[in-house]
Amino acid sequence: MADTSKLHPATTVTNIKSCIPIVLDYEGSQYNNWATLFKLHCRANLVIDHILPPASPTVPPPAPAAEKLATKALWERLDDIVRQWIYGIISNDLLNKIIHQEDNAAEAWNRLVHLFQDNKLAGLLLLMQNSPTPNWWIFRM
Repeated sequence: MADTSKLHPATTVTNIKSCIPIVLDYEGSQYNNWATLFKLHCRANLVIDHILPPASPTVPPPAPAAEKLATKALWERLDDIVRQWIYGIISNDLLNKIIHQEDNAAEAWNRLVHLFQDNKLAGLLLLMQNSPTPNWWIFRM
């Protein structure tokens, strides 16, 4: 049976803004810093799999039904915590753009990633289009 007497590190974070002081806004000039800090925070709190699922998940050994339910409940709770972290350190404009009631943390994370990667590509194309000599190398993808 799963040991529920131990606290998971992620459940002890009471103020995400004290851990990640950057509030990501629609301008996104701090996106790389914000994303790096967020991933570091998730790794430190053992929830990185909630935003970056492993490429080849390991198959756990069979467990009793009660343990499976406890594990599933913990996963869902941690996923909700990670979603709260994401939603808590982005601007209201971004929140309104990405929030979906039935999301999981990875889906919310991926919406932000795509939003900012698409913006970076659009900026690169605009720069290349308007520049007589291409300065596109200043954008790092």
